Amino acid sequence: MKIGFGFGIVCQVANFYCHLMLRNLRSPSGNGGYQIPRGFLFNIVTSANYTTEIYQWLGFNIATQTVAGYVVMIVAASIMTNWALGKHRRLKKLFDGKEGRPKYPR
Repeated sequence: MKIGFGFGIVCQVANFYCHLMLRNLRSPSGNGGYQIPRGFLFNIVTSANYTTEIYQWLGFNIATQTVAGYVVMIVAASIMTNWALGKHRRLKKLFDGKEGRPKYPR
């Protein structure tokens, strides 16, 4: 139980850090300009915030061992995976390396 709780807390802090990184990418003018997130877990996955949230749910479920918790984790993971894949496709299309735009990393 303690291991799951500790893992969940670490993942929740990592999720918060991912959100801070994403917030810092926003332009101050609020024009909606996109930037490629880099650093921390963003060097591994497009949506590090979703990844850390899914792992946080895993830690929660290791700690609590409830069927309802696992159901929530599976449903949330499938929804966030769908969002992450859509975001990845959108960023690859936006950052295609043409006309001076950077190319989105593999």
